[in-house]
Amino acid sequence: MDSNNQIKPDEIEILIVEDSPTQAERLRRLIQSLHYNARVAANGQLALAAIRERKPHLVLSDIVMPEMNGYDLCRAIKSDPTLRDIPVILVTSLNDPKDIIRGIECGADNFIRKPYAEDYLLNRISHMLMNQKLRKNQNVEIGIALYLGDQKHFINAERQQILDLLISTYEQAVQVNGELQARERQVIELNMRLAHHAAELETINREIALKNLELAEASRMKSAFIANMSHELRTPLNAIIGFTGALLMKLPGPLTSDQDKQLNTIRASARHLLSLINDILDVAKIEAGKLTLSIEPVHCQDLMAEVADTLRPLAQQKGLALEMALGEAGRPPAIIETDRRALTQILINLLNNAIKFTEQGTVRISLAQREEDGVQVTEMSIADSGAGIKEEDQAKLFQAFSQLDSTSTRHVEGAGLGLYLCQNLANAIGGALFFNSDYGSGSTFTLALRSKP
Repeated sequence: MDSNNQIKPDEIEILIVEDSPTQAERLRRLIQSLHYNARVAANGQLALAAIRERKPHLVLSDIVMPEMNGYDLCRAIKSDPTLRDIPVILVTSLNDPKDIIRGIECGADNFIRKPYAEDYLLNRISHMLMNQKLRKNQNVEIGIALYLGDQKHFINAERQQILDLLISTYEQAVQVNGELQARERQVIELNMRLAHHAAELETINREIALKNLELAEASRMKSAFIANMSHELRTPLNAIIGFTGALLMKLPGPLTSDQDKQLNTIRASARHLLSLINDILDVAKIEAGKLTLSIEPVHCQDLMAEVADTLRPLAQQKGLALEMALGEAGRPPAIIETDRRALTQILINLLNNAIKFTEQGTVRISLAQREEDGVQVTEMSIADSGAGIKEEDQAKLFQAFSQLDSTSTRHVEGAGLGLYLCQNLANAIGGALFFNSDYGSGSTFTLALRSKP
């Protein structure tokens, strides 16, 4: 390169015309990174005043600006004989072919397309500054008339200027094409990865489907096994309970006090085991979706009284008071359409738990009815004065086989299925089971059933 065309950066001043302070500061820092001097004007009017005050070596201008846009600024510079040799680079999105014609008409020397690569912008600035001297002696003008769309344009510009504009436009088109090709390669690569992942997902889905079939078969076999075993166990247990009852009635003959005590222990143990087997069988039916319901009108007060009478001897053995609050006297009975057996089992399990976990005080069974959004809500509650439930234990209360005291020294028996079964039965009959408990003060469990009044 000719040494006469070498540029000393610190002697060059570039005027940035940009109405966005953020973009203007970005451009200023970028230009100063090559050690050029930079000034900033916020619009075309301010830029024109700054140019006339001190002539810059190059103007880098946005097109869309208030008061005076980039085209008008460029036209004003090129129409002034004292300023027309200043190279003007317009920054534009190049969304319309007329942008190029407007640039040539106003005398612009180059285009930079938005968004621009910083390296490309700096390269175009350096190129324009190096060519500035070469263009000083090439002032032959030509006139060209052309139509674009339905509008006639007359271009009066230097050949070198038009060539530079077209080359810069072509370079940027090549750059855009290169970017598009790179993105196309990325899309192809991404599609290949997605196809690979899709194949992997299909394989995984097939494996999951196979596992689901295996689990369903295992669940079916488990349910069948539990049902068969429960049946096989219940038959001899019922026989034990029956024969023990006959002995306790002294039908074969008198009993000693020790024999009576031992027979009562055998019968209580057999009944407890039968209760556990029934719970397991019911859970198996629910999980297998084979629970059948028989909906009928149920007199709530009568049912709750029967449940209380059934478990009253257990409460009396522990010295507990069993109270009932089944509604105000004179009010019509609470009758709901539901499955009597499921409702009975829920209440028996809840009342049995209340008695089991209460050492002294009172267990209370109560009934209340209210209307909510035009629907009658029947609430059956069982409250106790027992130890209550710790807050950290409440989350696992309705889990299957979950026991709050799972140590070998716990003082109450059970398989941890009672509340799990109650919740599932409540859901099956369209009810909701919830509770509140204060540790050290007792707990209240409530079954809520909604029905039309």
